Amino acid sequence: MRFDLDGLDVFFPYDRIYLEQHQYMRALKQSLDAGGHCLLEMPTGTGKTVCLLSLITSYQFANPSAGKLVYCTRTVPEMNHVMEELATVLAYRSQELQRHQEENILPMDTDGDIENVPVAG
Repeated sequence: MRFDLDGLDVFFPYDRIYLEQHQYMRALKQSLDAGGHCLLEMPTGTGKTVCLLSLITSYQFANPSAGKLVYCTRTVPEMNHVMEELATVLAYRSQELQRHQEENILPMDTDGDIENVPVAG
């Protein structure tokens, strides 16, 4: 799902988002915009990782000078989970950007006439 969050184009790799996830991302974005610190808490299994990665990578994409994300975990399995989720988020963003680019392709023949050629997408 791709949606606007207070002026930020957010790439979220799942079809649905829970209200709590949306609120979590909004609070995180407000903190980033203010240049401050943020402490957010959500119960286990509520999608914190995908929310954080979706919001941060979307924010960095829109603001290339925003800096780096440093993500620390206690265990290797936790880090593996984060890396898998990051790969999912980035693959979705790439897919969405490619799809959007293909939607804007207008086939023309050599005379400049628009052709009735279906465009993949």
